[in-house]
Amino acid sequence: MSEPASAEVLIALRSALEAQVASNDPPETAVTLARLRREGVAEDTVWRLLSAALLQELSLVVGDARPFDRAGYTAALLRLPELTDRK
Repeated sequence: MSEPASAEVLIALRSALEAQVASNDPPETAVTLARLRREGVAEDTVWRLLSAALLQELSLVVGDARPFDRAGYTAALLRLPELTDRK
């Protein structure tokens, strides 16, 4: 991402991530949240990393006019805190 996300986008991403954790869908969101916390990652950084993974996937959906790639998204979550560009 070259430009920082707006406050509204960050709020929407956090809300979506919290819903994923609450519904355990996909379970990798909650797993990654717990793992990053256990690893001592600061709470605000944890949510920024999760948001980055979701925003990256959503950017591909919009930019490439393609369906949400659940497998790609969950793989990105499991790689955090490393986040590599996906195409």
